[in-house]
Amino acid sequence: MGKTILSFVLLSAVLLICSGCGTFHSLPYDGHNTYRSVDSNNYGFTKNYPKSFTIYPFKNTSWYREASDRANQAMYQGFSLIGPCASIDETEKIAVQPYCAADALKVARQQNSDAVVVGEVTRQDHFWFLLMAYSSVSIKINIYDSKDGRLIYSGNTWAIDSDWGLSIVSPISSLIDHINWSRLTQGLYYRIAMDFVHDLRQDVLATR
Repeated sequence: MGKTILSFVLLSAVLLICSGCGTFHSLPYDGHNTYRSVDSNNYGFTKNYPKSFTIYPFKNTSWYREASDRANQAMYQGFSLIGPCASIDETEKIAVQPYCAADALKVARQQNSDAVVVGEVTRQDHFWFLLMAYSSVSIKINIYDSKDGRLIYSGNTWAIDSDWGLSIVSPISSLIDHINWSRLTQGLYYRIAMDFVHDLRQDVLATR
């Protein structure tokens, strides 16, 4: 009886070890695209307006110093699909710390932009432990009409990339993700930027 139980335990352990690993990406399908829904409110952002943007330096409340720079770059590339964006370097030179909406409007008017994107990185996280690795990012943004200072859009969303499992290859897979965490994390910022663009102007994206 004891040998039977021991054999069963060993067999279960082998099956568990060789069960393979799983990967979860926050990219649920919606019709014919993989854009994630954004928790947002649109107060006047339309297809016809605004046409040009200032990406104001992001506030960073995460633990990672580079988080705001990652967000700035991703949003710049994302909103450039909608219309021209003022130079990030120029914007950072003009902006006055501590960053605020009032200064953002001042900068946008100086750059003759129709609207200014004011955002905050609320979380950038990375974790790795043998069988599991994940990276996550959360961002919220407000968009103001630079002419009258009116809030025309607000939204927040998140993205996560996770690799986990119980198999002989899981440590290798999760270690690879850990080594490449910087690239994976930047990819999450780009994903979020595209989610915002999709929420605002689906017409500028090929979703067929």
